[in-house]
Amino acid sequence: MTTGILVALPLVSLAGWLSMFGLKHRNLFAGDVAGLIYHLALIPLIEHLPGGPEVKFAGYLWLYMDALVDMVSINHIGEKIVWALRMGVHLFAAIWICGVSWGLGGAAMWIGMPLGLFLAVHAIFLADVSNSRAILAIGVVPLMSAWLVALALSFLMGGSAQL
Repeated sequence: MTTGILVALPLVSLAGWLSMFGLKHRNLFAGDVAGLIYHLALIPLIEHLPGGPEVKFAGYLWLYMDALVDMVSINHIGEKIVWALRMGVHLFAAIWICGVSWGLGGAAMWIGMPLGLFLAVHAIFLADVSNSRAILAIGVVPLMSAWLVALALSFLMGGSAQL
């Protein structure tokens, strides 16, 4: 895979990520499609990022399973079930993001480790509290956005370069 594609995919994912949050409140279908773009754009990156087989496995589980959650939401399975499923797969997201971030070091580590830890804590302890979605958004929108940019910069600087 060329460096240009490796740099572009986290940015495509970022566009899907931000669009997902912007659209879901107005149009759930459009928001879920943006969520698909966000998740699916990261899949080709897993093999090019640091982490042992367990970290890569967690990455594939998160991205494929969260894409599945987007699809069941598109097909009207119900908001409560979608939320429970999404919280379940956030544990895999936390493992992958922390593993990749630790391996990259630099800014990606300083952004990704708190992001991953927040996702895990939220999924385990805060999923059922009032304003859970707002808490999640406040915690992850800036961190995930910054982390995706850090991934793009990492590929731009040579793949495993510390930021």
